[in-house]
Amino acid sequence: MLIHIDNSNLECYFNLSQHYEADFSSLTGKRPNYRGLYDVTPINPTHPGFLWVLPDGTPAGFIVLDIGKERLDIAEFYVIPTERNKGLGRKMAFAAFDKYPGKWQVRQISGAEKAYAFWVSVISQYTSGDFTNATEPDEEWGSVRIQKFISIR
Repeated sequence: MLIHIDNSNLECYFNLSQHYEADFSSLTGKRPNYRGLYDVTPINPTHPGFLWVLPDGTPAGFIVLDIGKERLDIAEFYVIPTERNKGLGRKMAFAAFDKYPGKWQVRQISGAEKAYAFWVSVISQYTSGDFTNATEPDEEWGSVRIQKFISIR
């Protein structure tokens, strides 16, 4: 179940984000601060976030969106390792695309091959193949792979 991140579960998002940031640190170059913690994307009106919670109450992942630009964007996306390859990520992505119809983009940093394969598969299924897939320069990450499509559900 996808639930909105708010003050009642913000700590859960922060804790899961530490694993996410550590997983990608070899690609992003991010390092933890003096307390051993990574900076994470803040949840705010232009960056709403959602946790995926399993029926037993276990938080299994999160998605943070950037809805403050011309195209909606996946800012952060994480599924805990024990729940990967079970369709959970696909469900999370579809739920986000359905919740926010409009123009979307999804970017993958250079070197994130598994993420790239995942997103191309998910977006291809969601759009029945109606999307673009290119490599473009990105202010934040340098050269990225990027998929663009329109959600109309």
